[in-house]
Amino acid sequence: MSDRESTQVPDEPPSSCASRPACPVCGGRLIEIRAKFHCEQCHRICETCCEGGRG
Repeated sequence: MSDRESTQVPDEPPSSCASRPACPVCGGRLIEIRAKFHCEQCHRICETCCEGGRG
C-alpha cells in the first residue's frame, strides 16, 4: 500500500444529506441569533437540549 492510499480522507456526505437544525413547530430553517436558535418562518425561539428543550 502506498503512502497516498493510507492517508486518504473519506469523502464528506453531499450537502443535501448534511443535518441542519429545523424548527420543531413548522420545520423551518433555524438561524442563530445571540446564542439562541430562531425559526426563519414562524420566528419561534427554539431551546437546545442544554436548555431543557428537545433540540
